[in-house]
Amino acid sequence: MALFTTIQILLVLLLASTVAFLWRRHVSRLSLPPGPKGSFLTGVKDQLPPSAPWKKYATWAEHFRTNILYFRLYNKDFVVLNDHTAVHDLLNSRAGIYSDRPKAWMFFELCAREKAVFNISATNPRHSQYRRLLNTRLNSQAMKDMYEVLEDESEKMVKGMASSPVDYEKYIRRNSVAVIMKVAYGYEVASENDHFINVAEECAKISGWAMAPGRWLVDYYPILRFLPSWLPFTGFQRQAEEWKKRLASLSDEPHQWVKSQMRSEEYRESFTSKLLNPEGGGAVSEAQEDLIKWSAGGLYVGATDTTISAMISFMLLMALHPEAQNKAQAEIDRVVGSHPRLPEVTELHHLHYLHAMMKEVLRYAPVANIALPHRVIRDDEYKGYRIPKDATVIANVWYASHLFTYSTALSVF
Repeated sequence: MALFTTIQILLVLLLASTVAFLWRRHVSRLSLPPGPKGSFLTGVKDQLPPSAPWKKYATWAEHFRTNILYFRLYNKDFVVLNDHTAVHDLLNSRAGIYSDRPKAWMFFELCAREKAVFNISATNPRHSQYRRLLNTRLNSQAMKDMYEVLEDESEKMVKGMASSPVDYEKYIRRNSVAVIMKVAYGYEVASENDHFINVAEECAKISGWAMAPGRWLVDYYPILRFLPSWLPFTGFQRQAEEWKKRLASLSDEPHQWVKSQMRSEEYRESFTSKLLNPEGGGAVSEAQEDLIKWSAGGLYVGATDTTISAMISFMLLMALHPEAQNKAQAEIDRVVGSHPRLPEVTELHHLHYLHAMMKEVLRYAPVANIALPHRVIRDDEYKGYRIPKDATVIANVWYASHLFTYSTALSVF
């Protein structure tokens, strides 16, 4: 019986190995998706614009008549998904092999941001630990606890805009940071020029510069990171060191502020304070505190920049489309009644037109024109094309949103 079981196991292993070999050989014979060729050494580096790469991806997609685009940048493969179908088929339906993150050496390693919530690899144990922490404190009940904060800060924003309409953008920025600083740290933003507003804005800009495709040669040839900073052409080392210190303030400063407030016993409960002082008492370990710090930093980064972008787009589009603004105002008036006031959070489900209008704002002007990059962990096949292992896979959100089927022109709000 034992011999028979051993033979069965060997046969199964042999069959699995044969199937895997045949699959790899089949995939290796497939063509790569269409796309620009580029030069032997740098790929398409000279063809990429310094900003708004999503528009170039869209131009290539139309030129090559493809919803899935391939190009090489230095020694790395890139695959750009240009419509909803491709994004869903690969990043959702095949998430098991597309959920990893490519390593951006300049940002992750030299700027020390590899532990950041949005940068962590799906294979890293911290990934599931972050999810557990965030789900624990951002569940449906926790969201209800935020209603007062949202309503209070919204009222401050509207009053500020009413007093100085020309400064609407300043009040939007203050509102976005104020909400998340209260939720994540219990911190009260004092003014439109608050220190943490400036920190959030600066770090968002630095992150964009540090992660720009093709900008840093060390991303493609990681061995360059070992070169001493005094050598010629190693300015990226000095730049990374400067950015590392400034980016550290994004997670460290608010976290240390919460700890100092907790020591004085004069603090507002927040995501961070609740996790640092768990029910039942007891101190958290150094490793647990590090997870808490980075999780809260993820809230800070993830909520501020995206919310600001969406709100500014909303304001500009309302100025361009007063007829839509009037319809939304009429709906709000029906909900709040004759007394002029802001809608409460519990009344938002009655504002159907406003909900639809906000969705259209996000389609027309996405807060992220390209999604965070993914990495495919093995060779794959899609629509007869080969997706090479370790390729960086990017969803072109801007183009996919503008291709969505509507009865009106795709570029019309």
